[in-house]
Amino acid sequence: MATCWIRAARGVRYREHPTRKQGKRPDRYWTIFYRFQDKNFFEGVGWWSDGVTQGECERILTRLKENQRWGQGPQTFKEMRGTPGVSGESAIESETGNEELTLAEFFESEYLPKAKINKAPFTVYKQGLDLRTWLAPFANRPLKSITTADLENLVVTPMMAAGKLPGTIKSALDTFCVVWYTAKRLSLVSGDNPATNVKRPRRDSKRVRFLTRAEANSLLAILKERSMDVHDMALLSLFSGLRLGECVALTWAEVDFENGLIFIKDTKTGRNRHAYIIAEIQEMLNRRQAGQKKTAQVFPNFYKSQIWAVYSKALEDLGLNAGITDRRQKLVFHSLRHTFASWLVQMGKPLYTVSQLLGHSDIKMTMRYAHLAPDTQRAAAKDLENFLS
Repeated sequence: MATCWIRAARGVRYREHPTRKQGKRPDRYWTIFYRFQDKNFFEGVGWWSDGVTQGECERILTRLKENQRWGQGPQTFKEMRGTPGVSGESAIESETGNEELTLAEFFESEYLPKAKINKAPFTVYKQGLDLRTWLAPFANRPLKSITTADLENLVVTPMMAAGKLPGTIKSALDTFCVVWYTAKRLSLVSGDNPATNVKRPRRDSKRVRFLTRAEANSLLAILKERSMDVHDMALLSLFSGLRLGECVALTWAEVDFENGLIFIKDTKTGRNRHAYIIAEIQEMLNRRQAGQKKTAQVFPNFYKSQIWAVYSKALEDLGLNAGITDRRQKLVFHSLRHTFASWLVQMGKPLYTVSQLLGHSDIKMTMRYAHLAPDTQRAAAKDLENFLS
């Protein structure tokens, strides 16, 4: 019977032992495959039960490719195993050990595969973007060699010089934090996380402006003339609080007309939630649904950049951002979700209810709308006047 090789990653394959177990799963024999000097190399690394993992195989491939590019060190895994003083499986630790494990190597081989399972797609995308941009100076640095001073000098200072907001700087540092803590959990680094002592700039960068009813009507009217798709997405966000990415990802299978619900999954916070179909949304969805399969997207073939181009031009032509330089006061697509929440609070709806509708992971995020609530606190205090008398 032919051996069944399974591709785990680019250049990494394994076969399962017919009887032997590693935990509850079949034991795996790991191999690497690569091309060097016009020859194909298919070399065995070792068994899972002996400590060989997919991540170690990927790090071996990365190291071999670097050696081949620069013409230094072992060029094949056979040569790597034959390095003086190193034999057998210890070659893995010697050539790809914790001392030399770089930030990029760990992110790609160990952190990213798990993050794709446990985190929302947007979070994974954002962390990868942080690594490729603001954390790029550390990409090829050994993870354990990065210090607090390095992060302050090579991340915080350049980002501040580029005019980045504190929230953006915090995002880059948070990405490093979670990657480093993951490495510590796997015993690949030790000690204190260097990002915890970084001095971070402080500034409230939350957007505070939301649409008036007149502005919302004008915006929807001009969008209806220019793009019915963008109009419908804007209407959905305005009356349900969906984020732009949630609108784009929505399929008909997640629209429950019978119960008047929209199921929103894989959100930015990782928490699924429901939105409610009110009359304005019902009319729009009925118009779009004709002949659509359950698996089809409600808004097919749209990218965020295309939507933003139409939406921002409408804002410009209406003059809604004219003369405004403070980013917190500018209207963007996310302002529709902000408006949804602001209108509810103005109508006296409890902050907890608004928090659940928005899918906030912490009600502290919803407290930013507290100042819009009717003056119930003053009224409650006034009720105590002359109480004792």
